[in-house]
Amino acid sequence: MKQPVLFLSVLLVLWIAGASYWYVCKIRSDCREAVAPAVEIQATGDTLTPTPEQLLLASVEEAKKFLEGAGVQKGFFASSSATGDVGGITDDYLQKLKLFLDNNPSARAEVTGHADITGPEAFNIELGLKRAEFVKSFLVNAGIKADQIVTSTKGSSEPAASNSTPEGRAANRRSEIKVII
Repeated sequence: MKQPVLFLSVLLVLWIAGASYWYVCKIRSDCREAVAPAVEIQATGDTLTPTPEQLLLASVEEAKKFLEGAGVQKGFFASSSATGDVGGITDDYLQKLKLFLDNNPSARAEVTGHADITGPEAFNIELGLKRAEFVKSFLVNAGIKADQIVTSTKGSSEPAASNSTPEGRAANRRSEIKVII
């Protein structure tokens, strides 16, 4: 009697482990291995365990280096549109930006709206501001605090490319996100 109970118990444990693996890896697509950020660990007795504060500081420092290396992030807009493609702003960038800003209350994200030369300058200045506000709302929806986002406009005064070609004008209809550390 003991052998069938033992066999069924082992079978149940294996089934639970397999079902858990299936759920986490196949359903949630979360099979990656956890990687802790590199951190200098203080020895406490026989064990080397980082404190939660050390892990958080290491993560924030890693996010800062990432943001410094990422430079200015850009979103592009259709002609005369204040809504556009912010697909160039990756989830990884948003997560690191949020982590950094949450842990550095004095840091800011500056969003600047730009326009091409088409239309009167007053219209381009207003359009640039609407584009910056659109990106700000995108960042707020991603969980970043609104008071840490500063918006401004340059209108058509700082082109990224020549306004004499359609490609150049498309490159000038943009918003830029810069982190102020």
